[in-house]
Amino acid sequence: MAHSEPAMDARSDLDLWRDGATTNAFDSDPFFRQLVERHLGPRFSPMETRLRQVAEAAGPELDALVAESNRDENLPTLRRLDAFGRAVEDVVFHPSYHVVGQVFWSSGVLSMLAEPGNEVATGALAYLLDQNGEAGHACPVACTAGAIKLLQRVGSDDQRRRYLPSLLESDYRRRLHAAQFVTEIQGGSDVGLNSCVAIPDSGHAGRYRISGEKWFCSVADAGLFVVSARLQDAPEGTKGLGLFLVPRLIDGQPNGFVLRRLKTKLGTRSMATGEVTFDGALGEAIGPLDEGFKNLVGIVLDTSRVHNGVAACGIMRRAFVEAQTFAVRRRAFKNPILEYPAVQEILARMKLRTTAGLATTFRILAMSDHVQAAPDDEDLDAARRIAVMINKYWTAVSSSANARDGIEVLGGNGTIEEFSPLPRLYRDAMVVESWEGTHNTLCAQVVRDFLARSLHRPWLEQISTEIEAIRQPQLTGAAAIAAELHSDTGRKISRLVEQPDTAPAVMRSVVDQMCRLSDWISMAAQAQWVLEEQGSGDILDALELYRLTVLERADAFNHPEIIELRRRLATAL
Repeated sequence: MAHSEPAMDARSDLDLWRDGATTNAFDSDPFFRQLVERHLGPRFSPMETRLRQVAEAAGPELDALVAESNRDENLPTLRRLDAFGRAVEDVVFHPSYHVVGQVFWSSGVLSMLAEPGNEVATGALAYLLDQNGEAGHACPVACTAGAIKLLQRVGSDDQRRRYLPSLLESDYRRRLHAAQFVTEIQGGSDVGLNSCVAIPDSGHAGRYRISGEKWFCSVADAGLFVVSARLQDAPEGTKGLGLFLVPRLIDGQPNGFVLRRLKTKLGTRSMATGEVTFDGALGEAIGPLDEGFKNLVGIVLDTSRVHNGVAACGIMRRAFVEAQTFAVRRRAFKNPILEYPAVQEILARMKLRTTAGLATTFRILAMSDHVQAAPDDEDLDAARRIAVMINKYWTAVSSSANARDGIEVLGGNGTIEEFSPLPRLYRDAMVVESWEGTHNTLCAQVVRDFLARSLHRPWLEQISTEIEAIRQPQLTGAAAIAAELHSDTGRKISRLVEQPDTAPAVMRSVVDQMCRLSDWISMAAQAQWVLEEQGSGDILDALELYRLTVLERADAFNHPEIIELRRRLATAL
């Protein structure tokens, strides 16, 4: 049956949409390029070629492989026994999964961590890769990065010699990848309830036998597990938890563990998450035993939370690109839907979330590089700790909102799995929201850090320093807004600290304001660099729209300039 002329035109428009949506994610993202150039400084030029190559490798061919590995029939499966009935506890993946993994590892996203001061660079690589969603490998990369940093900071010389070369390997076939197994069925966020135990092994000096159950074990196929376990006669709560390295295999055999089952998840489906029971698994302490929980949160989870923010930004950007390029080609009532103000409003807020998320996330990556360069700067380290937690929360919320908005722009087509990656991105974004600390968990930890350690002071002081650095004449108003918002946020934090009994009921609104302040100063700082280096850029429109719609919640009836700002942001990729 021949297709009608309108149907043929529509299919032709869809072909043009796919071509437009699959352009190089580095070349087509001027704000990202400017952001990385600013933070890398003279190191940008040597990195530019690699970033462009990784963006090309992470393009449509990789996206098709990610989609293939996410199909129901291609999800990972558990293989307990080999052909002769011996226990293997293997996870079996579809071939497409491993091709995707080769792209992720060969990018250098992990090997660059061999040298300090590469957080911005590795974050930029991860952002390009993560525009395919979790893709089965963003979580393994994050977990492996956490293990690398754990070894670099608290591992012994012998541990670093034995593990780091393989963890830093860029050849996927030779890599050692890591996982972190913390959660138990009785204690998710309440890690102090963990009951997995570690008993010294009399036959192996300095080794321990790990026994117990772990309930949520992502990267269940990892070759090295970072495991929290309670020591004998240790105090209750988190103070009694040590941190251990547990290799998957010893002499080629499973190291005292059983994969009970793989979980069927809403998102991140091609990455294996399971339940694990340890029965005398041989492990070794990593770092001082009495600082296990401190190192878990301060190094391992901190690393994953930063990666979580980067992944959220990747999803935000990809959702915007899919929706914006669709709106350029999709016609309704004879006009491209991009011409309709209601569609422009959706696209503009998607772009605004992405711009703010990228600015705040790369601000944190730059802080990470500065902390590594000045490890004795305790105030900067403390300010960064708070920044990481609130950014993980804020970008995760924005990520799922962008995926949902993107689906709305595509209409019914947006719900179809094979039409676009948006359904997969939405599912992944929902997992990004709950991984590495739910929203309430992160907000509560921020409050605890304020009450117990007064970390609000260095956080506010760091923001103040950055406000003072905004001296561009065109940004005088932006600096004044930042100062006013900073003062108001400081007052609200003071009330929070002074009324600890009330704090849990109001903490979310205070953290939300902290996030808006972080967005504003991060975008203003980038706007200053753009004005000084290039004279103009979309960041100025984004800053003004953020002021009107996010900070002031202005009505477009009274501020018609909002409509024009939306149009300009929506129509530029």
